[in-house]
Amino acid sequence: MSISILRSKDSTKIEKVKKEFDVFRVITMKKGNLNSIEFFNKDGAFRGFGRDFKTAYRKAKKTLKNYYN
Repeated sequence: MSISILRSKDSTKIEKVKKEFDVFRVITMKKGNLNSIEFFNKDGAFRGFGRDFKTAYRKAKKTLKNYYN
């Protein structure tokens, strides 16, 4: 299992989400062929899972949007 913290300079998508939803930490994890991304803000952790980074990112962002709508 590999875990890393993504920063705004790693991806422009991350910077946009951080500003829009006041996210203070983004963590990505990979175990085998499963990727997961977690967005952390004052209201909790929002996770997304998928076989690649793009799918996991979309699902995590969708979870975050659904919480605030």
